[in-house]
Amino acid sequence: MVAGPGRISPRLACAGLGWLGGMAITMASAWWAVLFPSVVANTGLTFVEAMPCIASNSQLCELETTLCGARHLFGISFYSPTLFWCGAALLSASLFVGSILPQARR
Repeated sequence: MVAGPGRISPRLACAGLGWLGGMAITMASAWWAVLFPSVVANTGLTFVEAMPCIASNSQLCELETTLCGARHLFGISFYSPTLFWCGAALLSASLFVGSILPQARR
């Protein structure tokens, strides 16, 4: 099935959603990677303890970023897992819808 000028195929739309979800997760990971190494270096937090902060906004994560006091790259001083979860939702929706679409016949 070829998409017309005003029509996008469902498979292409699912691929686009998956790509957007993957990019959002990548950007959230980069945001976390910019902020948390200096948090780990300037507080008692270890990388193992900081890893869940990519997906949660726990009191430990907020406390350690607040207490850090160091200058961060680009002036970033906080992290929010919202971007990570939006990316996960887009990627999951893409995989789910892509799995229930009928297979193309050859």
